[in-house]
Amino acid sequence: MPTGAIYARVSTDETDDLQDPSRQLHDCRERLEDAGIDDIDIYSERGSGSDGDREGLQKLLTAVKDGQYDCICMSEISRLARRTAVAAEFIDVCIEDQKIPIYITDDMIDAIDPDNPMSSFFAKQLALWYEEERKQTIRRIKSGIKQAQRSGKWTSRPPMGFTTDDGYLVPDIEEFLQIQAAIERVLDGESRYSVAQSTGISRRTLSRILNDDDRLRLYVDANTNDDRVAAALAGEDIDPVDLPEGFEERIRAVVRDETEQMPD
Repeated sequence: MPTGAIYARVSTDETDDLQDPSRQLHDCRERLEDAGIDDIDIYSERGSGSDGDREGLQKLLTAVKDGQYDCICMSEISRLARRTAVAAEFIDVCIEDQKIPIYITDDMIDAIDPDNPMSSFFAKQLALWYEEERKQTIRRIKSGIKQAQRSGKWTSRPPMGFTTDDGYLVPDIEEFLQIQAAIERVLDGESRYSVAQSTGISRRTLSRILNDDDRLRLYVDANTNDDRVAAALAGEDIDPVDLPEGFEERIRAVVRDETEQMPD
């Protein structure tokens, strides 16, 4: 009895309607059954098309090399990879080495046939096109991020004490004041451990702020050189921390203590 394998992949960077592989699996199963193949193994996984070492793909490739299947089915060439070299290797193993067809359910070609050398050529051209498409997408995303940053939008994870609204930084006043109060307690001489226990702000976070002049100024003085953060704070009435006597000496002691406690 002929044996076939289905390969399906969804990627975390795809839209929600492509996150479920069930449509890929349904269409591929129908295609194989129409070809008279009922003994079907399924390889389905979630992962980036730029990663050629995905576990499911590598398991399937090994099984094909061992001669376990009479045909393979997938929805698109891009399911294999968005790297031409990875897709081309898989195609060559199936077509050149094992002489088994690859059925395609939803692409510009419907099969890669060992008896039709041009189908292999076209499939590799498609793989190259998908790789270039991915590169173009990455370039557009990077360009969009730069444009958003120029327009004042925050494009990464917001700092503690802030959130975002339509891409613009907005203070979370309650959290900001909580961090400010925690820093003040440390600067007043209370241990970071005690402050972390009572506030829920980790010692690592406190240390990051204390060891970074810009962050420290943000929470102590409500002042910053970042125009986006400054714009977010501009409409809020946040008072600077009342610095304790001997502030500079204490902050140096805090940093020194943190450094000494770091593992080698």
